[in-house]
Amino acid sequence: MKKFQILAAVAACGFWAACSNGTSNPGSADGDVSSVEKTDGATAQFAKQSGSDDVEPVEDVADVPAVANTDDGEDVAEPESSSSEPESSVSLDSMLSVLFPDGIDVDTARHDPDSVGVWHFYDPRGTHDNPNFAYGEMTDPRDGIVYKTTTIGGQVWMAENLNYFDIEGAPSSIKNDWCYWDKPENCESAGRLYTWTVAQRICPEGWHLPTNEDWAALLVAVEADSVNEILWKGASKLKAISGWENDGSGTDDFGFTALPAGKKFFTKVQDGFTGHGCSALMWASTEAEGGAADSLAFRMELDCSNDNVIINTAKKYDGLSVRCIKD
Repeated sequence: MKKFQILAAVAACGFWAACSNGTSNPGSADGDVSSVEKTDGATAQFAKQSGSDDVEPVEDVADVPAVANTDDGEDVAEPESSSSEPESSVSLDSMLSVLFPDGIDVDTARHDPDSVGVWHFYDPRGTHDNPNFAYGEMTDPRDGIVYKTTTIGGQVWMAENLNYFDIEGAPSSIKNDWCYWDKPENCESAGRLYTWTVAQRICPEGWHLPTNEDWAALLVAVEADSVNEILWKGASKLKAISGWENDGSGTDDFGFTALPAGKKFFTKVQDGFTGHGCSALMWASTEAEGGAADSLAFRMELDCSNDNVIINTAKKYDGLSVRCIKD
């Protein structure tokens, strides 16, 4: 997988020196950003050349642009060969043969052919469920969607990310929830991404957005190890058994089946989507303390590169996943 990502970096920047500021996802000019696993060497140089310092990273996740695009939104294509080309130029094939003498490994079973390093958003719901776990069910009376549930330590949790369209906020000119890459089909497999304000009221009647205490109780129940009030060890027990990049899938011992749905982010210079395939971020109802409460609230995060569970703050206007817990 790492070889495939370095190949994309070389193709996009190393040969054609045509990297943009990294503000578009494949096939789009909407400012989307793809998450690629942390690497060194050629990939690190690619991130430096492409100006990825303009991109705000998801906490604990390295994010770099997926492909290079021209100013008019068209993908940069490989130049045609020409007899006038200097003899000193190096072909793509010859360079790759030096970089990867054993060949390039491409995991076609897990990668979207339209992007680099992504999991299959188009996988049907349930693709990454634990087949050995007996899930419960609940029906959202507002739209009839049936969600799997799991009982952990006496708490009943949704075992899927919420996918309820924010009808109340829909008429507003301010967007409050998103499907990844603004593609409705991505909500079907991974749920919606909500601002914290919307997340506060979006759970169905009889359910609520978990507090920090609810998240801590969940982690205690699955026997995760607490390093401090922010950092826990034991994320693999909550992760889905497949679908995570960097060999980061879990054992899903309790049927929580966390998926790396990423987030919607905003910076002073751009906005986009990042973290898909590598990062799961789920809101808590708990606000930050003091003056920070105006802009920050807590969230629970899992990452593909480690077994950490992080309970820390995020910007309230970012879009994160929602897992509801029964009252």
